[in-house]
Parts: sequence; structure tokens; C-alpha cells
Amino acid sequence: MLKTYVAILIAVIFWSMSFVLTKVGLSEVTPIYLASLRFSIATIMFVGYALTKFEMRQIKEFTKDNFTTLLVLGIVGVTIPNILQNMGMLFITASMASILQNSSPAFTLILAAIFLRESLGCRKVSGLVLSLTGVTIISTNGNLPTFSSSMVFYGNLMLVSTAICYSIYTVIGKKIVANNSPLLILAVSTLMGTILLDVVSALVEPIRFTYPMNIWGILFALAILCTVLGTILYFEVLRRLEASKTNFFTFLIPVFAVIQASVLLGETVHPYQIVCGALIIFGIWLAQTE
Repeated sequence: MLKTYVAILIAVIFWSMSFVLTKVGLSEVTPIYLASLRFSIATIMFVGYALTKFEMRQIKEFTKDNFTTLLVLGIVGVTIPNILQNMGMLFITASMASILQNSSPAFTLILAAIFLRESLGCRKVSGLVLSLTGVTIISTNGNLPTFSSSMVFYGNLMLVSTAICYSIYTVIGKKIVANNSPLLILAVSTLMGTILLDVVSALVEPIRFTYPMNIWGILFALAILCTVLGTILYFEVLRRLEASKTNFFTFLIPVFAVIQASVLLGETVHPYQIVCGALIIFGIWLAQTE
């Protein structure tokens, strides 16, 4: 069980990096094209690795038997959320984006109870409330969010929509991963979602490859660490823990994002953020004890 918790913790650290890296990447690359480049690199790695582990016949049979489910996973796990996330981050900060997107455990808790028949007890709900309180305070700097700017409002709405997408992704993923290889699921579903993402990008944004080396470094970090390794670890954990319990760990993403923003972007870490981080961790622990 310790290895399981270490794996999800590493995945969360990688995912928390994506917000800072994406924010920097958006200074040079258009939003949908940034997502397209990131997932094109990741897809090559996913598919290449899958081909070393499975015969082509196995991959074809698996895809044929689960085509609809894999396509939906690709759409709600790659295409839609990454378009919305990157476009939304043009108008809001990396920290706010990490908070809003990681409201997904609230939606996962409900969806898992309805479709997976997972228990919805007092400790889970209490842990959710405590953790959500912590992330809300961190994201708003102690003040209620205001929507004086319409673009900020739409940016927030886009990130909440990505949270809903990832909740659906988690619940569907939980059902298919029970009897199938996580690597095979990720390779095929990511390929499907990336193809659609590439088509959208080619239709609406210019194609360009002449970026500074630091931007390419960001793209490869997003692809390898945040996408490939983070997602593989997450699916492995999903095989051992309930979907709602696994997703509770995403509340840690804003905590790590604050630390990384402090180191990489020079942002100040305030005492109340440390306190709220402790509140988030306590909420996760409470949910895990049910």
C-alpha cells in the first residue's frame, strides 16, 4: 500500500508542474497548438512503448472491442480538457487554474457513487469539504473571487469544465482498467484524443516549429513527466484504490504548484498558504480512513 501512495504522490507532483510550465509555454506558443505539440510527443511515447509490450494483433483486438469507450476517454481526457485548460490559462493565473481544475474530486465523488456504486460516507464528504476549503482559500488569497473581468470569468469556467471532463475520465477509466492493461488503455485513448486535438489545432492555429530551446524543453517536460509518467502512475494506482479516493490526492496539486511557482517564478509563499496546505492534507487523510 505504501508503494501505491508514493506512486500517486509522484504523479501529483508531475501534474502540479504542468500549470507553471504551461503558463510559461503560452508566452510563445498558441494554446491549442501547445496542447497539440505536448500530446503528439506523449502519444509517440505511449504508442511506442505499447508496441514493445503487446503484439499488433492484441492492440487491434483491444481497440475493436473497446472502441467507443477508448474514444470517449480520448475526448474527455485529452481533446476537450486540454483545449479548455490552455485557452483558460490565457486569462487566469497558474495557481487559480490549478485550483479550479482540481475541483474534480467533488464531481468524481458524485459520479463514482452513482455509476460505480462507491460508498459516500461521512468521512469522504467531510474530507472533501475540508480540502476544498483549503484550496479555495489558497486560490483566492483569502478573498472571495470576483468576476469584474468577463474574460476572467470565462477562463474560470473553462477550467471548471476541465475538472468535469477529468472526473468523467476517472470514472470511465476505473471501469475499463479493472480488466485491461493501463498502458494499452492510455496508448490507444491518447492516440485517439490527440488525433482530434491535432485536427482542431491545424484548423484554427498556425503550425510552427521554430521555438527557443527552453520552450522545447518545456514541451518535452510536459509530455514526458506530466503526461506519460504521471498518467501511467495514476492508472496503476486506480487499479488498487477507489476512484473517489484516488482523485482526492489531486487536492495536493495546488500545494505543490505554490511551491514550484515560488521556486521557478519567484512567487511569495505566505503563512496562510502553509496552513491551508495542512488542511488539504488532513482532508485527504480523513477521506482515506473511511
